[in-house]
Amino acid sequence: MDIIIAWFESSPTHTWMVDHNWITVVLEIIHFFGLCLLLGALLIIDLRMIGWFKSISVKAIHSLLPVVFIGFGLNLMSGVLFVFYDPARYLINISFQIKMVLVFLAALNALFYYWKIHPNIDRWSQDDSFPAFAKVVAAASLLLWYGVLACGRFIPYVGTG
Repeated sequence: MDIIIAWFESSPTHTWMVDHNWITVVLEIIHFFGLCLLLGALLIIDLRMIGWFKSISVKAIHSLLPVVFIGFGLNLMSGVLFVFYDPARYLINISFQIKMVLVFLAALNALFYYWKIHPNIDRWSQDDSFPAFAKVVAAASLLLWYGVLACGRFIPYVGTG
């Protein structure tokens, strides 16, 4: 782990960020904004798949997917830069490690959604009901992403290793 941390700390990105402390404040704002876009849109999409908000069409709900991707992109970019800024803090933090595992599982869940659920959305939206496995995928998405949120909030407060 020391080699990886040393690599991050020797990078020009790390040096630039340390020399400009205001960068972390801007990154916090970007990360929070991305989080709002990502989780806000996913909340609506997943709750609709579970069976709530039936008055809103499935097609309209799924038009929020680009908002999810923009939010994820903002969080990915700002999150990577946070690691460059303070790799010794993040890489050995147990909450950060759990957060990364949850992000990976959420990505697998999203791939499953893309392969198995998204191609059938139009057919299911006519019946106004989703099969049980689609509801499980939606519930897993909510649990995983809100787990990511919780672990992110715990990073400053939990021990390392």
